[in-house]
Amino acid sequence: MTDTVLWLPERQRRGASLLPTTKGGESAGTDSLVLVRPGEQRLQDEAARIAVAAGVELILAEDLAEAVRYPCGIVLIAADGLARDGQSLGALRGIETICIGFESDRPWTHAARCSVDRVVVLPDGGAWLAEYLARRNSPTGSVIGVAGTFGGSGGSTLACLLAQEAAAQGCSVLLADADPSGAGLEHRLGAGASAGLRWKDLADVRGTVNPAQLVSALPTAGGFSLLTHPAGEPPPPGLDREVLPSVLQAARAGFDQTFLDLGACPGARSPALAQCDVVLAVLAGRAQLLLAARSWWTSLRTDPPETLAVVRGPLGEGLDEVRVSELVGMRLAGYVPCVRALSPATDHGRILELRRRRLRSALVRILREIEPVLPGVP
Repeated sequence: MTDTVLWLPERQRRGASLLPTTKGGESAGTDSLVLVRPGEQRLQDEAARIAVAAGVELILAEDLAEAVRYPCGIVLIAADGLARDGQSLGALRGIETICIGFESDRPWTHAARCSVDRVVVLPDGGAWLAEYLARRNSPTGSVIGVAGTFGGSGGSTLACLLAQEAAAQGCSVLLADADPSGAGLEHRLGAGASAGLRWKDLADVRGTVNPAQLVSALPTAGGFSLLTHPAGEPPPPGLDREVLPSVLQAARAGFDQTFLDLGACPGARSPALAQCDVVLAVLAGRAQLLLAARSWWTSLRTDPPETLAVVRGPLGEGLDEVRVSELVGMRLAGYVPCVRALSPATDHGRILELRRRRLRSALVRILREIEPVLPGVP
C-alpha cells in the first residue's frame, strides 16, 4: 500500500509560498502540528500517537478557520473533514496540508478533489508520517555554492572534489548542477549512464518534495548523490525559479551537505545563489582575472551570501593565496595547488580516481574553513 507520494500537483493557488506562514504572513515554526478535529476519536488518538513519536506538539482545531490562526508548519485534515470543508483550503495558503484517514475513509478520493499536499493512509503510514515530522524539526543540512569568477576557472571540478571529500568524511552529500549552460558534471564524473532522476525529470515539481524519496531516486557516484543536467539537452523553462527552491528544501532535509555548481559569475538575482548558505569563489593568481573577479564580487555587494575565496594555482609572480584573496576583498578558505593530472582526468571522466595527497589536504582545509559559517554549527 502506498501511504504518500513524492509530490502532488501544485494546489490551486499558484505562486503560494512554500514556507509555513502565520495568518499575518510571518514565518511560522514547524515544531507544532494542527489537527482539524476528526469525526471519530480513534483517528484523533492515532494522530496524537504520531505527534508523540515525532516529538512535536499537537494542537486541535475545530475547523479550518481556527487552524489558520495557529503558527504551525503542517495542518492534518481527516478525510471526513475534507469531504465537509475541502472548499475552504484556500484559507491555509502557504501551509502544508496532509490528509489522514484509514482505508475505509477513502482519503485518496477526498484528497484528489481538494488538492492537498500529501495523503497518509493509517495505520500503515503512521511510521512514515512520524519520521517525516521528526525530520522537518531536526537541524537542516547546508547548501554550499561553488562559483567560478571566470570561464574555465575550475569551479565544477572543485565542486566534484569537495563532494567526494565530504562524503569520505562521513557526510551524506548531494552534488547538484545549478548551471544549465554547463552540463558537464556527468562527464567529469563518468556518470552519464547512471540510472536515476535528472533536473529535467523534476520540471513539473510544485510545492513540497519528499526528501526520502528524492534521495532514493537520484543517481550516485563516488559515495555521493547527483542531480545534473544531461549534456546537450536544453533545460526546461522556469526550472531555476519554480523547481529549484522546492528541491533544495528537500535536499536540506535529506543530505548533510549539498554542493551547488553555480557556474561562472552567477548574477546577484540568481535563484541558485540565493539558496546558498556559503559560496566558494574560485580565484586565479593573474592580474586580469583578479580584476574581473573583483568586478563580479562588487556586483553582489547588495546582499550576497557568505562568500569565501578558493585560490587555484599556479600563481603569478609576487602573489600568494593570501594576497590574491585580499586583492579581491574576500576571506580566504584555501589554496588548491596546480595538479597536472587534474585536467586529463576531468576530460576523460576520471576525476574521482585521482589520488594526490596535496590535493586532498587542500580540500580538507577548505571544508574545515567553511564549517563555522554553516547552519547548525556553534
